[in-house]
Amino acid sequence: MRIARVFPTKTSMSPDDHDVYFGEPGLFMPEYDEVHISVAFTWDLERAKWLKRQWEFIAPVKIGGPAIDGEGDGFVPGKYLKKGITFTSRGCPNRCPWCFINKPLKELDPVLEGNIIQDNNILACSRKHLDKVFQMLSRQHAIRFPGGLEARRIRYDIVERFRSLRINELWLSYDNDEAIYDLMKAAYLLKKYFKRWKLRCYVLIGFKNDTIKKAEKRLVKTWEFGFLPFAMLYRNKKGDYPKPEREWRHFQRTWTRPAAIATKIKELLN
Repeated sequence: MRIARVFPTKTSMSPDDHDVYFGEPGLFMPEYDEVHISVAFTWDLERAKWLKRQWEFIAPVKIGGPAIDGEGDGFVPGKYLKKGITFTSRGCPNRCPWCFINKPLKELDPVLEGNIIQDNNILACSRKHLDKVFQMLSRQHAIRFPGGLEARRIRYDIVERFRSLRINELWLSYDNDEAIYDLMKAAYLLKKYFKRWKLRCYVLIGFKNDTIKKAEKRLVKTWEFGFLPFAMLYRNKKGDYPKPEREWRHFQRTWTRPAAIATKIKELLN
């Protein structure tokens, strides 16, 4: 069965083979048995419905994805995410108010091969499951953890296991002011063995009473700890940005480009 996979939004995680599309069909299309529209974000639901109407004359259309079905227990590598990305668990035991993940943690079996770990909170998994994951990763190169590691779960034994792997990027998350001490502790353990260009950190900005001044302070502190900060601008389920939107989005752009970040840090700290 040949399936056209359609996505309302293109991201760095989107697959890129010949049966992947990011808009309406073209004039000369291959024959497909089905069209699957995968919706990752709730704010893309209206566009997904519009895309369904555009693709219905090509083949029967199904709409699904995390924004509609939640995160399923299964995972097929390379189908709805680019090759190399794998999930070894779904869900998260935390219930953070800014996060849309609302399913309990479930470890997937078997652990599927991949060098890019996209789990919501892999370090919350059991030791037995982590043993399987690290065994799989020992066969991989250019390993990345873009899902964001929870700083308070970074322990000496975890760092030792990271050291045994061919790590390209370790991403942590800094979501609120209370997490600063956990991030500082994680930095102390990690920066002994990993350079800044390998240590990166998502910094949530724009959530509930945040200001650009407060957000900037957190981003600078993240840099001082030894991480390359990456601003993640909060959006609600409707896709709305915090107000004033233009200022927040401009601020975020500065703090997502390494060259601009380095210039800004030099300006603020000198």
